[in-house]
Amino acid sequence: MMKNLFFALFAITAFTVFSGCEKDEPAEPAFVSEFTYDGTDYELTNGYYNNLGAVGGGNYDWDVILSSKEVTLNASNQLVGTGEYIYLDLNANSAENLVAGTYNWATQRDAFTLVAGSEITVDYNIATFQGTRDRLTGGTVTVAVDGAETTITFTLNTQSGKTVSGQWKGELVDY
Repeated sequence: MMKNLFFALFAITAFTVFSGCEKDEPAEPAFVSEFTYDGTDYELTNGYYNNLGAVGGGNYDWDVILSSKEVTLNASNQLVGTGEYIYLDLNANSAENLVAGTYNWATQRDAFTLVAGSEITVDYNIATFQGTRDRLTGGTVTVAVDGAETTITFTLNTQSGKTVSGQWKGELVDY
């Protein structure tokens, strides 16, 4: 009788312990605003945009700058500092805001294009023009907009033959 009671209690305890355990959902990886250039990761903290106006055909020139914390805008809305930034010359079909979508490299300023003039800089002193500056020659930029928050992901090709990839999320500041 005592043996049966022991096994019954053991079975109830084992059932309670194992039925109370659920598999944890895997944690979603934290979003990191950064880009990779020449095998090194660089943090992106600031995001700026400017609508430079119509470029014809119902398209508008939107400049986007994603930068490290060391590169900021001064009171005259000019970039200052020494650090990293990515300048994206994007073209959209809206004068009101940067439109969500995929922007592909092109030689003409059509809607949803990324064009020449775009560049990446690394350890670049804006005042003295010292550091690495690499013009873009191709790539794709994806823009997602959720209220005031914008997410930008990109894979870019540079004049020096390197590939730059990364992402940024935050509120773009008009300059």
